[in-house]
Amino acid sequence: MADVVKPVNQFILLTDRNAVRADTIVRVYVQSDYLMVQTEDGEIHQADGLYARSVWYAKSALLEQIEAALAVRKQD
Repeated sequence: MADVVKPVNQFILLTDRNAVRADTIVRVYVQSDYLMVQTEDGEIHQADGLYARSVWYAKSALLEQIEAALAVRKQD
């Protein structure tokens, strides 16, 4: 019998037009009032307010989403 593959949301939505894989993120930081994400290829992306009220709340929410995606991946 074939194994059942569970769909996992490993992509992290940064903007309405941009998402990155959770396992490629190497840095999440705040620059001025902007939430920035750097991936392992060196690219830097801006997360534009999809996550909440303040940039600090947004950073916490984004980190939780990344950690959840990576935790599910480790269980497989």
